[in-house]
Amino acid sequence: MARLDKIDGKWINTDRPGGAVFFVSGGTSALKGLGSSDGNLGTRPEEPLSTIQGGLDKCVSGRGDTVAITPGSITITAALTMTLDDVTLTSAQPSSPLEYGSVVVVDATAATSMLTINANNCEVNGLVFDDNVAAATADTGVIMISTANTGELVTGTVIRNCYLDMLGSDSDRDGICVGLTTDATDAAPHTLIEGTTILDCDQDAIVINVGSNHSAVRGCLIYDTANTTRFGVELLALQCQIQDNTIWTSTASGACVHNGIAAARALISGNKLAGFTTTTYGLKAIATATQVTLGNWIGSGATAYVNDYTTDNTTPSSDANISGFFAGTPGATALNVPSV
Repeated sequence: MARLDKIDGKWINTDRPGGAVFFVSGGTSALKGLGSSDGNLGTRPEEPLSTIQGGLDKCVSGRGDTVAITPGSITITAALTMTLDDVTLTSAQPSSPLEYGSVVVVDATAATSMLTINANNCEVNGLVFDDNVAAATADTGVIMISTANTGELVTGTVIRNCYLDMLGSDSDRDGICVGLTTDATDAAPHTLIEGTTILDCDQDAIVINVGSNHSAVRGCLIYDTANTTRFGVELLALQCQIQDNTIWTSTASGACVHNGIAAARALISGNKLAGFTTTTYGLKAIATATQVTLGNWIGSGATAYVNDYTTDNTTPSSDANISGFFAGTPGATALNVPSV
């Protein structure tokens, strides 16, 4: 989490104290402040920059710089790009996990992603991404990590305490895409997505693409409102951890977590998974996927859709979960005792 403090008259991010801090106006005026402009220095909240990209462009790679947006709403008409190492993009007012924060970035990009990250050790913290593009380019994401076809990995990305409001977004739209699709040489290993909410994604909320190994999704909330989300987490990388999340999906033959890669050795633990229809899986794995799932609570509309391996259990895999079922008519089972 980015912690901003003023020391000896200079603003610093105490998590990255060697870097500069650049302020961007989200619409809330600072006391005795000047008008926002990308011609300003941006080093004080009273003299902020006017665009987020203007702040990102002022950063120096590897220094640990921070772009802090003051509370309010700011509209972008082109995708934001993070191309410099060790940069933090954050709300100037800290946000707690799963909170709808005080800085709202509104999408008016027409078809592209809202944010692309093509640099190492970057962090995005406490921002609300209001993605309302009804005709997005197919298979784009609100946030995309490692999008350049350069044969280089993007490592150490952190997405923390953000909120992706995807009500009104296109049915081809993903939430967060980790790594370039089907290209292990342009992946994003060691990515952490934590404390983030994704509301009403119309395709896959989080996709961890091939080569983005050792990534983790922790403490997130993923849910839909209109039978739209296909996969809460689509896992296509090795040795990833999906832990302590709450995921609700509703698409027929979709799943809260889908393990779609051979020999994945995935650890899926401590989650609360809800397949809302009678044909939505809690956990689903392809025939050659390996995983350990334990301590998950799985609710489903039908017993056959709780934990599914496309063929017989692959080795080594093991499951130790607790499940509950409600298939139209309440039943007096050990886990469901109706009061009617």
